[in-house]
Amino acid sequence: MTGMSTYMVADIGGTNARFAIATGSSSAGYKLEHIARYRNEDFEHLRDAAHAFLESWAGRKPDLACFAVAGPVSTGKVRLTNSTWRFCPKDLAAELGLDRLVPVNDFAAQARGALLVEEADRVLLNPGKSVSGASHVVLGPGTGLGLGILVPRGDDVVVIPTEGGHAGFAPRTEEEIEVGRFIADEYGFVSWERLLSGRGLVNIHRALSVLAGEPWPGRRPEDITSEALKDPSSLSRRATDIFCAVLGAYAGDVAVLSGARGGVHIGGGIAPKIRTLIEEGDFLARFQRRGPMTHYVSAIPVHLILTDNAALLGAAALAEKGSL
Repeated sequence: MTGMSTYMVADIGGTNARFAIATGSSSAGYKLEHIARYRNEDFEHLRDAAHAFLESWAGRKPDLACFAVAGPVSTGKVRLTNSTWRFCPKDLAAELGLDRLVPVNDFAAQARGALLVEEADRVLLNPGKSVSGASHVVLGPGTGLGLGILVPRGDDVVVIPTEGGHAGFAPRTEEEIEVGRFIADEYGFVSWERLLSGRGLVNIHRALSVLAGEPWPGRRPEDITSEALKDPSSLSRRATDIFCAVLGAYAGDVAVLSGARGGVHIGGGIAPKIRTLIEEGDFLARFQRRGPMTHYVSAIPVHLILTDNAALLGAAALAEKGSL
């Protein structure tokens, strides 16, 4: 498809749904217009929220759409993991007057959008050199830990969704071993997501409180990151420092596992908020330091994505393509 096509795109989580109109193409790039955020609880069905969005748009009506949803996507009815919303893509497309609606996992869309984000919306953490034709990895700690692999194929990019956030955590320090034991006592298997997510940050904070022989004061993820930025001597700062170091270790592991010499891209809701701590802490040392593969990994560029529009841009590309 060529020219300036128009797409309806959405990034739908368990609490909020973001819609936008995207114009453009994979070759020329995409422009997002009329971005709107709705609370899921204000609409009984996704259909109602989508209709409300289209009713508020005065421009050219889109024919194609891609909805990125927080949950598994398969043929037939799509069910969001943390919402009561359910929908059949074919039926919803017909109700909205669309020719086609492509449902994808939300992190698949975010992964695809990582290569479409403007330079002003990304920060270079490791100044490596991207190898043409090599794969990229996109990872993002947020409610969970997402991981996607991007494989160039001619002028196209193929998105490979994974469940890599559920691979086994590998501690590298005595303190991380103790934190891992604390989490294992509660959950059994310790995945990377048990540390690299909003709940994971809480897990680290709780573990450090117990290891210090102190009662846990009770903190939400946003409380921990806020206190960490304000008070370098706080327990929240120590928890966040561990989070950043573990994030670097995980990013380096997935880079060598996937051969991601094209680049590593870090998104999600948490990392942009603690950018200074990532830049000043042990993230980069953990990413690079891996014995005989240190030189290999050190040459890989690492970007931190600052915008939350990556999933919408990725959805536009997947709407144009019609699939992953």
